[in-house]
Amino acid sequence: MMRRRSHSSSAGQRRRRRMVRRNDPGIRAAPLWGKVLWGAGFTLIGIALLWVLRPVFAVLAGSAGLAYVLDPLIDWMEARGLSREGSIGVLFLSLFTLSILTLLLLVPSFVVQGEQFVEDLAPFIHNLPEQLAPALSWISDKTGYQIPLDLSDLQSTLPGLISDNAPKLQAWATTLTQGLLTQGIGLLGAIVNLTLMPIFIYYLLRDWDRMVDAIAKLIPMQYRSRVSRVAVEVDGRLGAFVRGQITVCLALAVLYSTGLLLVGIDLAIPVGVLSGLLFIVPYLGTAVGIVLGVLLALMKFGFSSKVLAVLLVFGIVQGIEGYLLTPRIVGDKVGLHPLVVMIALIVGGSLLGIWGMLLAIPITAVLSVLGTEYLQDYFDSVVFKGAAEVASEDAAEETT
Repeated sequence: MMRRRSHSSSAGQRRRRRMVRRNDPGIRAAPLWGKVLWGAGFTLIGIALLWVLRPVFAVLAGSAGLAYVLDPLIDWMEARGLSREGSIGVLFLSLFTLSILTLLLLVPSFVVQGEQFVEDLAPFIHNLPEQLAPALSWISDKTGYQIPLDLSDLQSTLPGLISDNAPKLQAWATTLTQGLLTQGIGLLGAIVNLTLMPIFIYYLLRDWDRMVDAIAKLIPMQYRSRVSRVAVEVDGRLGAFVRGQITVCLALAVLYSTGLLLVGIDLAIPVGVLSGLLFIVPYLGTAVGIVLGVLLALMKFGFSSKVLAVLLVFGIVQGIEGYLLTPRIVGDKVGLHPLVVMIALIVGGSLLGIWGMLLAIPITAVLSVLGTEYLQDYFDSVVFKGAAEVASEDAAEETT
C-alpha cells in the first residue's frame, strides 16, 4: 500500500517550490490559457495517433501489454551478462520451443479424449434417469416433492440430432471456407497483424527503456518529481497484479490438471488448463472448472465418489491459491478490498463484457493510486485545513 506523506514533508515541498519561484526569475508560472493550449494540443495529437493506428491498434496494444509483462525478465537476463537483443532472442526461442513441444505432446491426446467424449455422450443421456433415480427418491422421501424428470425425448432425438447436423456442419464449414477465400481481405489483414505481433514485441522490448525515458522528458519539469513518484506506485501495483496473476494462473493450471488426472476424468488437462487460465478474471476459472469437471466425472463414472473427488480437487487447489500462492506471489501490493474487486468485476463486465472483467482490476488499481494521491492533496489543502493551519505549518517548517 502507498504510504501517506506526512504534513511536514508536503508543507516543506510547497515551501521549497515557492522559494525556487522567488529566487529564480527565469522560472515563471505558465498562464492558464497556455496550460489549456498545451493540454489541448497533446490531446489532439493523441487522438490523431489513435485514429492513424486504428487498423492495428488491438495488435499494438496487445504487443505493448506483453512487452510490459516481459520487460522485467529481459532486464533480469540483461543484468546477468546477456545483451538486450540476445535476451530477447533467448526468450523468443524458449517460447517457440515450448509451444511446439506442447502441441506435439498434448494435441494427439486431446483429439483421442475428445472423440471418446462424443462417444460417451449418448450413453450418458440414455442412462441418466437410472443414475438420478436414487437421488430423486431420497429428495422425495425427505421433502415429499416429486421432481418430474422425462428425458425420453432427448434420448430418442440425440443420436438423430448428431447425425442429421453433421452434413449441415460440413456444409457450413465449406461455405465459410469459400467466403474466406473470396472475401478474405479482412481475415488476411488479421493474419498479417498477428504475424507482425512478434516483430512489434521485439522492437518494443528492445527500446522499452528508451521509450520510457522519452516519455518522461515530455513531462513539464515542475511536475516530474510527482509524476515519477505516482508512476512508480502505479507500476508497482499494476505489475504486481499482472505478473503475479499470470504466475498464479499458470500454477493453478498445473495443479488443476494434476488433480483431475489423478481423479481419472477425460479431458483432464484441457479442463485444468482452461480453469487456470480463466482465473486471470478472479473466480471465473474456478466456476467454469467445477462445472466441466463435475459433468465429465458424471459422464464417465456416474454418481459416485469421483464427483466428490473433483470437488475436493478444486477446493484444495483454491485453498492453496488463497492461502499460499496469491499472498506470496501477488501479496497486498494491489491494495484493493475484496468488495472493491467484486464491484469492479461487475461494472467492467456490464460495460465491456469479458474484456471489461479482464481490465477491471488493473484499471481500478491505477485509479486507486491516483485517488489516494489527490485525496492526500485535499487533506493538505486550504479547503480541508483552513488558511490559518496551512500558514502555521509553513511557518513552523521555515523555522526548522
